[in-house]
Amino acid sequence: MRLLCFSLLILMLRSASAGTGYDVRCEDAKCGFTTSIGIGGGRMFEEASGYCTKCAKSVSVTWPRGEKPKAAPVRFWDAITGRVREIFRCKACQEPFVRIAQIEELKHCPKCGKTSLKARRTVMYD
Repeated sequence: MRLLCFSLLILMLRSASAGTGYDVRCEDAKCGFTTSIGIGGGRMFEEASGYCTKCAKSVSVTWPRGEKPKAAPVRFWDAITGRVREIFRCKACQEPFVRIAQIEELKHCPKCGKTSLKARRTVMYD
């Protein structure tokens, strides 16, 4: 019994740092928006993912786990969610993007603006 409890604890701790990849698509047939996004990071790295409007794609920045990102994020209070959110800079164009911390935050399609996005988990990584 102790071995089983210990094994479950190890599995829970190990999955706490794992990232998840998603395929995201707009369900509006006229829109056709699709993207892939990874949320979380891995055992050795942290990851901030979001959508860059200038590049018109999902983007992310990574840094070693336990360290601070090279470019500190700007933090702000989001009146819609009541939470503190973070803004990072896109590696490609340096424009800001808002970090998506959980896939449930990704509801509105960046192409058509409707609440028609659906995500499907495709991979878990560490």
